[in-house]
Amino acid sequence: MIKVCIVGSSGKMGKAIAESVLSAPGIEIGALLERADSPDIGGVIHGHRVSADIKLAGSACDCLIDFTAPGATLEHLSVFEGSAVIGTTGFTSSQAGEIRKYAEKFPVVFAPNMSKGVNLFFSLVRRAAEKLKEYDIEVVEAHHNKKKDSPSGTALKLVEEIKSVRQLNDVYGRHGMTGARKKDEIGIHSVRAGDIVGEHSVMFAGPGECFEISHRAYSRSCFAEGAVAAALWLEGRKPGIYGMGEVLGL
Repeated sequence: MIKVCIVGSSGKMGKAIAESVLSAPGIEIGALLERADSPDIGGVIHGHRVSADIKLAGSACDCLIDFTAPGATLEHLSVFEGSAVIGTTGFTSSQAGEIRKYAEKFPVVFAPNMSKGVNLFFSLVRRAAEKLKEYDIEVVEAHHNKKKDSPSGTALKLVEEIKSVRQLNDVYGRHGMTGARKKDEIGIHSVRAGDIVGEHSVMFAGPGECFEISHRAYSRSCFAEGAVAAALWLEGRKPGIYGMGEVLGL
């Protein structure tokens, strides 16, 4: 039985992960971790006392599941000893390098989005970009008004997949007299409003037609279920960084 430490357990994502763990075989909650200023510190949720001490919380766990913030995630990894599932986005290249160093000792699933649909979406978009070489491409993402990083990690991954087969330059939004669209552009646009869980669309526009691939998340359960699948998949793996494509067999 795998025991997981759920970081940010009082947040929306943390609660969704806890619910997924409770309904999945072969895995159980080992500890719940929150910020020191959380009103839930010391309280008992799902039979576990919420802690702010990563050393204490992590000591009884095999795997860390972290969907918090870059600085907090790196702080947790500096202390935790075990596998990790990281859904946090907004890392700098330097911070991502620190995760790679951690992965030299422990196996890590590091992915901007853990839903099965989105990870299939990545491969479909890459194939469309390869086949529609002359088409203009625009990426649009929308999230809730509390999301701090922009564009989303998922949008950046979509751009990465497209640029693996097309040489394009990023253009973030447009304003004023920008002139005609250049053929080597890829437009990237972000919306922050209300309680949108997550929406991503990639538009391929060519002569006389427009082809669009979209994904909409209606609840956080699809991300939580992916995170739990990743934690289970990591058992017995060698150190290294893995993606959700490997976890889901895509």
